[in-house]
Amino acid sequence: MIIVFFTIFFIISSNIATATIQGETLICDKDTRGYNFVTKDKVEFLSIDFEELKIISIHYSYHINDNSIFINKPTKEFYKEKKSKPIGWIFRRTLDYVSLDYVNGDWSRKFLWSCEIIMSDRLKKRLQNKIDKLKKVNENKVKEQKYE
Repeated sequence: MIIVFFTIFFIISSNIATATIQGETLICDKDTRGYNFVTKDKVEFLSIDFEELKIISIHYSYHINDNSIFINKPTKEFYKEKKSKPIGWIFRRTLDYVSLDYVNGDWSRKFLWSCEIIMSDRLKKRLQNKIDKLKKVNENKVKEQKYE
């Protein structure tokens, strides 16, 4: 009886664990973008704006299944009941992200990059470190051009 109880408990707890990723944070694409899963259906996407060298933030909805996390197009609050199409997905086992692009009426793969799990407070810090490195590289290029 105890074995049956623990088996049922394990199945229920493992399904709950795989059914939620709220509170998880991923950083992807060599520290240039991150996903902070804020609630059970909303993810904050943080990315580097390479033209202005600053961090931008956009909120997306998402849903999960056994193998993938589907990131959906942002929807306006008053269209909340309307389901939006995925713009990409993250494979849950490998944490590889596939971005989709809408071309000629069809969705196709645009990008593929890998992600890793980090602490949410480290996400902005790593993005800012990447920005600082880019600024330093740009400053060095300007100095080199000046001396030529």
